[in-house]
Amino acid sequence: MQQAPNAPLRRQLLTAGAGLAAVVGASMGSAPARAATPPSQAEALEQLLSKQAIAEVLYRYPRGLDLLDRDILLSLGHANGTVQFGKMRFDPWAAFVDWLLDAHKSMLSNNHRMTNMLIEVRGDKAVSETTGTATLVVAVEKDQIEERWMHSRYLDRWSRRNGRWAIDSRQSVTDFRRIEVFPASELKTRYSTLGDRLGKDDPSYKLFDFQ
Repeated sequence: MQQAPNAPLRRQLLTAGAGLAAVVGASMGSAPARAATPPSQAEALEQLLSKQAIAEVLYRYPRGLDLLDRDILLSLGHANGTVQFGKMRFDPWAAFVDWLLDAHKSMLSNNHRMTNMLIEVRGDKAVSETTGTATLVVAVEKDQIEERWMHSRYLDRWSRRNGRWAIDSRQSVTDFRRIEVFPASELKTRYSTLGDRLGKDDPSYKLFDFQ
C-alpha cells in the first residue's frame, strides 16, 4: 500500500515525541503516581499541527494589512470575534477590520511583522502571544511627515470551529512607540521605493494562485 507523502515526517515527529517523553519520564522517576500524564504520540502530533495552523493565520495578518486586503483580514477572526486595541474596543471582528483599513489606507507606507510566537493548545481552544513590529510613514500635514516605529504584543484567544482555527478575542499591548517628524521636502531623499501600493496587482497573489 502506497504511503502518504508526509508519512516519513509523521514517523519522525512521533519518534521524537516518544523519545522526549521517555527522557522526561526518566527524570521524574520519583514523582507521585498521580503526576500529569504526558500526551500520547497522537495528541502531541495533533498539537503540533494545530500550532502550525494558528501560526499561519498569524502570518497572514501583516500580509492582509500591508496589502489592504479586507478578505484576508476578515478570515483571521471568527465573525463574532472581539478586539481590545488600547482604549478602543471593537465588536464584532469586521468592525476592527474596517477600522484598520481606514486607518492605514491614507498612509504613505506601512510595513508589519509578526514574530516571537508562543502558542498553547488545549483541544479546540488555544491562546497565543505574538510580538508585532510596524514601520509607518504618515503625512500628518501638507509639509510634515511622521515616521512611526511600533512594538506591540497581540494576546489572542482562539477556537477551532468546523476544523478552522480563528481568533475569538484579541488584546493589543503597546510596548514601544517612537515618532520622528521631518519636512515633506525630505521624503524622496529618505525613501527610494515609496510609492503607490500594488493592491491585488501585487505579484504575491499570482504566486499563491498556482496550479
